[in-house]
Amino acid sequence: MMKNVNNFSRFRFLFFQINEFIKFILRLFFTSSTGGTECVVCGGTSFVMPICKVCRSEIFYVKNIRSSKRCSVCGKPLISEDEQCMECRNNSIYQNTNQVFPMFEYRLWNKELLFLWKIQGVRSLTSFFAEKIHDVLFQLDEKYIVPVPPRKGKIARKGWDQIEDICGFLEKRYGFCVLRILKRNCGPEQKKLGRESRIENIGKSFSLEDEKKLKKELKKTGGIFPESCCLIDDILTTGSTAESCASVLKKGGIKKVDVLALFTAS
Repeated sequence: MMKNVNNFSRFRFLFFQINEFIKFILRLFFTSSTGGTECVVCGGTSFVMPICKVCRSEIFYVKNIRSSKRCSVCGKPLISEDEQCMECRNNSIYQNTNQVFPMFEYRLWNKELLFLWKIQGVRSLTSFFAEKIHDVLFQLDEKYIVPVPPRKGKIARKGWDQIEDICGFLEKRYGFCVLRILKRNCGPEQKKLGRESRIENIGKSFSLEDEKKLKKELKKTGGIFPESCCLIDDILTTGSTAESCASVLKKGGIKKVDVLALFTAS
């Protein structure tokens, strides 16, 4: 049975790769007569995805994710503060996370990129984002990653989930161990709640998977929870989702939980 599940997972990933290759050929054929699509960053010509090759290598480059110019609590870039931003000094939401590493600020073209990827389903961006996350995970020297799970039924309704897509690449292409051990509980969507309501929801929005699935996932680690892991999400707003997930993971037995997100909202 386990072999059949693994074969299905490989088939699904292979199907996705073939589908993306077909889209690549179609886009290449289409843009060859129109001169290409417009890069959302510089406005220049780009093919396949809405970011040109130059911007992909220069704008989206994280040299040192542990830079001292970031807040030691939430990971946001510091302007004039020292070690911690004012918000974290006064009222930090992060109590169970060890370190938080947002890669880019959610502004300007990053807003458009997240909209194209998450809402409009431009899945060619998945491989690009997965590559950038891989580069940072390599800096962090983290082997085990835990995706923030989608709402129940999302994949059935929409056909995909952006975090699961990225984790598929991290698992199959880059060799990371993905532990799908969290589930999202029923309740109002976080994005529809205000800051105070999100904070009140900490510890209620997520839980560990049921015993059967948890046992299957932990076979990857010899049947036990790893000492440390890195939680993967697309964007940090208040930080309540990450904190809620970290709280559940630590209660489960993981001692160190870092958080890595593509974007952070100011």
